[in-house]
Amino acid sequence: MLYQSDRPRPHHYTFGHRLLPGLALRGRVDFRELASRALLDQLLLTWWRDVGEGLPAEERLPHDGLQAGLASAGAVPVVLVTMPEARHAAEAYFVALTPAAESGAWRCFTLEHTWTFDDQSGTMLGEWTAKGHVNYGGGPAPARQAFLSALQSLATGS
Repeated sequence: MLYQSDRPRPHHYTFGHRLLPGLALRGRVDFRELASRALLDQLLLTWWRDVGEGLPAEERLPHDGLQAGLASAGAVPVVLVTMPEARHAAEAYFVALTPAAESGAWRCFTLEHTWTFDDQSGTMLGEWTAKGHVNYGGGPAPARQAFLSALQSLATGS
């Protein structure tokens, strides 16, 4: 079988791999406060629309499924962003924001769609840091609780 080499859609990738990590790493947004006050969902929709407006009309995607909520990965608080359906390599199913050691900053983890060498759908755990993207290898099924369970050891460094 041939290995899938499809590319992520620009709208999906830019939002999940550029916009959210950029905001998280700069510590300019209190994601947990916004989520606890039920304001984050509307802000995500605004940001999604803004990313789309910078793209040609044919590359814009609907925001179907985009939402955020509070969760935890063991003792680590998480703001979990559920992305629109991931269909192509590197598109994120979820983006998880956890408090960083620096006050006000966030760590940004992803569960991404990928293809295996035998052309099967799979997932990959990743993290955006100030130095770039870290690939932690194969991830769990693209389900909320499975991702949070896998995130527990990554977020605590154990």
